[in-house]
Amino acid sequence: MEGKEQKVENGFYNGVINWEAPEYVQHEKGWKWFLAAGIADLGFCIYAVITQNWTLLVALVLFSAIYVWQHGEVPRDVEIIVSRTGIKIGKKEYPYQNIKFFWIIYKPPYVKTLNIRSNSKLLPDITVQLGDQDPAILRTYLCSQIREEEGREETALDVLIRIFKM
Repeated sequence: MEGKEQKVENGFYNGVINWEAPEYVQHEKGWKWFLAAGIADLGFCIYAVITQNWTLLVALVLFSAIYVWQHGEVPRDVEIIVSRTGIKIGKKEYPYQNIKFFWIIYKPPYVKTLNIRSNSKLLPDITVQLGDQDPAILRTYLCSQIREEEGREETALDVLIRIFKM
C-alpha cells in the first residue's frame, strides 16, 4: 500500500510502501510428519549410541527439543516500511547505503519473498515475506534506490526446508 510520508524514529519515513507480514512461513504439519521425523531422529540417536558419538547424540536431542518447543509458537506479524532512506523491518532499520542489492522471489503460493543482501558480515542475507504486497510495485521502487540482483532463485537449502516443512 502506498501512503503519505510521515517522519518516524531515527530518520526513517513511513509511507512510500508499507505492509505487514509474518516473520516467517509456518508450515502445517500433521501427525504423519511428526511420526516420520520422530522415527528418523530415533534412528540417528541409535546410530550415535552405537558409534559412541556422544556429541551427535546431545546435538540431536537438543535440536529435537528446541524444534518441538518452537513448533507451538506462532510467527509474529511485523511491519515493513520501504522509504526514501531505507527499509525498516519491525524495529530493525537498513539504510540503503548498508544494502548491497536485493532480489524478489515470487512463486505463489509457495514463495513470496523480498531478499536483501546487506553489508553485514555476520548475517548478510535478510528474507522478508511479501504477504499481499504487490511485487511489481515494490521492485519498481527498489530499483530506483538500490541494485537488483536478477535471476536469483531459492537456494537448495531453502527448497529442502520448504519441502520438509521445517
